[in-house]
Amino acid sequence: MDLAMAQRLVDRRKAAGLSQEALAAQLGVSRQAVSKWERSESSPDTDNLIALAALYGVSLDELLYGEAANDVDDLEDGSADTETADVADEAEDSAEHADCGDKPLVDISLARGIHVIDPNKGEEVHVGWSGIHVTNKRKGEEVYVGPGGVHIDTLEDDGHSVRTNDDGTVTIDGETFSSWKEAHDKLDHHGKYFHTKVGRAWNKFPFPALVTLAYLALGIVYGTWATGLFLVFLIPVYYALGDFIDRRRPSKLIDGVYPASAIAWFLYMWLCLGQPHPAWIILITIPIVKALMRWCRKQWKCRKQA
Repeated sequence: MDLAMAQRLVDRRKAAGLSQEALAAQLGVSRQAVSKWERSESSPDTDNLIALAALYGVSLDELLYGEAANDVDDLEDGSADTETADVADEAEDSAEHADCGDKPLVDISLARGIHVIDPNKGEEVHVGWSGIHVTNKRKGEEVYVGPGGVHIDTLEDDGHSVRTNDDGTVTIDGETFSSWKEAHDKLDHHGKYFHTKVGRAWNKFPFPALVTLAYLALGIVYGTWATGLFLVFLIPVYYALGDFIDRRRPSKLIDGVYPASAIAWFLYMWLCLGQPHPAWIILITIPIVKALMRWCRKQWKCRKQA
């Protein structure tokens, strides 16, 4: 779908006084789907196009092609001179766009606001009466600040979604909290949700600081500055254990403990015993184990959904 039609969809929705969430609810689709239509990343199917035209009170041709569609018959009956002039204008516009290259495209209008598209960086910014809308297609990030609240989405599979609701609650990754304080109490700074108080306390404990103090103490007392560096590998093991205590997922425990243990063992064999071969073989097993654990988690998820 071209940018012109995407912009028409944006204009029609805003003229109808609908947010992306409200439109998605009426069509029975996700807000991400509406967002992708308006960013020209995908096109509505036929049923959704018909529903959009009916909702906005316009014909399907007008929705697809704009006001120019109503004048198709007049254009066909126009003179050859007019057609020649239109072709010349199109050629001139094409030349102007060709000169722009990958430079940002800017559209400023009192009705639509300020719309900036940077095709080189995959970024799009819209500032209008409905609020501020910023998207980054390459990173899959989207931010909306307006009358409907604050919505932050990282559309990638491992990303997060944050939005404020009209009743004062906060929804983060589908989990609704009564306030920001409750969300802060139950989530860490990465947006990770704690299921148990023990898991939260375990992950909040400053274990890296304890490891640093232990390393300094051993170095000062026993002079083990080099071998003491192996204490660093306890940090990922500690947090993997905390995740296992909180969620009871053995695959995540193995996924966190095995790489750290394998690397620590290889460095010990190499630096302390001088036997890097064949100890290096264990490094090859790390991506294999991680892929196996990822497959196990997918199978378990599919089984739960079934």
